[in-house]
Amino acid sequence: IMNTQAPRTLPCVRWGQHDISRLLVGHNPLKGWSHFSEELTAEMKAWHADRSRVLATLRRCEECGINTAQFGGADMHDLLRDHHDAGGRLQWIATFYGNDEGQQAIGQALDMEAELREILAATPAPIGIQHFGERTDRLYFEGRLPEVREAMKRLRDTGLLTGLCTHLPEVAEEVAAQGWDIDFYQLSFYTAYAGTRRKGIDRTTEIFDDPDRDRMAGLVRQLDKPCLVFKVLGANRKCRTRQDVEAALRYAYERIKPNDVVCVGMWQKHLDQVQANAAYVRELLGSGKG
Repeated sequence: IMNTQAPRTLPCVRWGQHDISRLLVGHNPLKGWSHFSEELTAEMKAWHADRSRVLATLRRCEECGINTAQFGGADMHDLLRDHHDAGGRLQWIATFYGNDEGQQAIGQALDMEAELREILAATPAPIGIQHFGERTDRLYFEGRLPEVREAMKRLRDTGLLTGLCTHLPEVAEEVAAQGWDIDFYQLSFYTAYAGTRRKGIDRTTEIFDDPDRDRMAGLVRQLDKPCLVFKVLGANRKCRTRQDVEAALRYAYERIKPNDVVCVGMWQKHLDQVQANAAYVRELLGSGKG
């Protein structure tokens, strides 16, 4: 059972009715997705096969002042429920996968309404929902971005904070130009998948080029809505040393807006990454809440 005394939250921003710590925890390492190598992916999967370790990571996040997660999928819904049942207070932003083809991360062929019912029935209830970036980008390449806009209208009907996720600066630019009704952007610092110059998505090779990071970071400050930025550590590529991690986090926080937040995947096998990252963000932004 968690200590019921509220931890000292990291500096926060106010999104709607919610105070969100400026460092969020993401789900990729917890699911065993390294986006780095087959070896690291296998190691992450093996480590997190012990569910107690995953729950311990969420407890550690709260102990270190992280109050929000960005998670998606039925397995993460179950994890958050168990964390909540044990006294956890972590709030979360859900992922809407739009999994009509049964090929994306929740592993089920659900239509939109069925998926939304699962998300909205989760305990604790999410505070926000974002449209899965890879689906956004695929539909953009197929000339079907209006379908994403229609989906966003349905997400708006949920009453949750509503976000549009993409790995492509040109998508965010177009959405901004069209004035979509959203609350936030969720933006990858790296395009990640190959094939984008051919207007396609190729997951067999993932590309993490710093010029892509520079372009997205430059866009963030131009957008008039808050941003949740992710892949700021390049999926382990900026993690060779602690100095590399700190430099990448500094790069992110120095370029985003004061009401933006950073989401980082963390796992605890070799280092208390949660404590290390939270401590550096607290040092960088100043301690306390606000």
